[in-house]
Amino acid sequence: MRPDRFLQGIVLFIFILVIAALGSYFVFQGGQKYLPETKPENVARNYILALQKKDFDRAYGYLLQNEETPSFASFQESLLRQRSSISDSALQIIDIIHQEGQAVLELVIIHGGGEPFGSTWREEATGLLIRENGEWKISRFPPPFWGWDWETLPRPLK
Repeated sequence: MRPDRFLQGIVLFIFILVIAALGSYFVFQGGQKYLPETKPENVARNYILALQKKDFDRAYGYLLQNEETPSFASFQESLLRQRSSISDSALQIIDIIHQEGQAVLELVIIHGGGEPFGSTWREEATGLLIRENGEWKISRFPPPFWGWDWETLPRPLK
């Protein structure tokens, strides 16, 4: 029997695709890196990345520390309860409004349905960062990246 060249070509093409996919996976497996914390948008990005990596110590360090800040244990517990929502959501920074040592981030949160054919939806939200001692700290951020019951101060200037 003579082998079918067309079938061999298809098998070879699939084999090359599998090798390319595996190569890409191993090359880009290192993931995302933290950015310098000189801009409010970088701090927000680093905060989300720390949550995704479950580096709660680092994420907690980005919070503005005042009497309204949750304890580390409360922070971690709240975000662990929301971990599926965090992993099914993406965040996009639309605009940054600077006001006297504050930065208001206009955000879009894209929530995934969590299922292969589930629907996604978008939600507009804001985040507030305060410049304190030369560093940007998060004062308020939208759920699921923030606890539902966390009270924060100060409020953005109007």
